Amino acid sequence: MRTLARAGVLAVLVASLSSVAASVAATTSKLPELPVSDLLTPAGKLTGLHSGVTYQASEFPVALRMTAPDASWSGAQWKSQSDRYGGGPPFYGWASVGQGSFGLPRGLLLIMTAYARTPSVASTVAGLRTRGVGATYQATSPVKLAGFSGLEFDGQVVATRHTFVPFSPRSHGAKYFPDAYFMNQGEAFRIIVLNVRGKTVVVFLDSVLSADQFPAFLIKADRILKSLRFPT
Repeated sequence: MRTLARAGVLAVLVASLSSVAASVAATTSKLPELPVSDLLTPAGKLTGLHSGVTYQASEFPVALRMTAPDASWSGAQWKSQSDRYGGGPPFYGWASVGQGSFGLPRGLLLIMTAYARTPSVASTVAGLRTRGVGATYQATSPVKLAGFSGLEFDGQVVATRHTFVPFSPRSHGAKYFPDAYFMNQGEAFRIIVLNVRGKTVVVFLDSVLSADQFPAFLIKADRILKSLRFPT
C-alpha cells in the first residue's frame, strides 16, 4: 500500500510540475517582443516602448526580459552575421534600449553575447580594456546584476572613434568584426561583463551627453538594469 501511495503522490507532483511549466511557458509566450532592427546599420532604429511593460528578446542567445520604467524609453533586438549584408549564420545576439525613439538617443543601454561558446569574464574584460588606444578607463570592480556576478568599469572615449570588440580574437584578420561596437569622441561609458550560467554577457551603457551629465543617465538606466532578468 505504501508503494502505491508513494506512486500516487509522485504522479500528483509530476502533474503539478507539468501544469506549472505549461503555465510559465504560456505566460512567457504572451510577453511582447522588443522590435527587431539592427541598430548597427544605417537603417537601424529604436521603437518606443510602453511604460511598465515587460519585454522579451527572442533573438538573444539566452532568455532575456526587461521592463520599460516609463514611456521615455525605446528598444530593439537583432542578430549579427559574419557580414552585415549577408554571410554566415548569426554569431551574436543584441538587445538595446535607449532614451527616445527618434534620431540619435541621448543614452543607450546595449546587451550582447555570442551564440557560440564565450571566453571568460576576466578574459573579456581584459580584451575590452586593452584593444585599441582610443579610450581611458577607470578601475575594474566586482558587480552583481540580475542575480549574476561579473565585473564593471567606467571610461571615456578620447580618440575620434573607438571600437570595442568583446569576443572576436585578435587573430580574426578581418577589417570587420561582427561583435564590434563603436563609440565616438567624448562619450562616457560603463561596461558590465557578467557570467550568466557559463555564458559571458556584455552590457554597454554610453551617452552622447557630456561626461558630467553621464551619471544622471546612469541613474535612469539603473531602473532598466534592476528589471533585467535572464530566466531559465
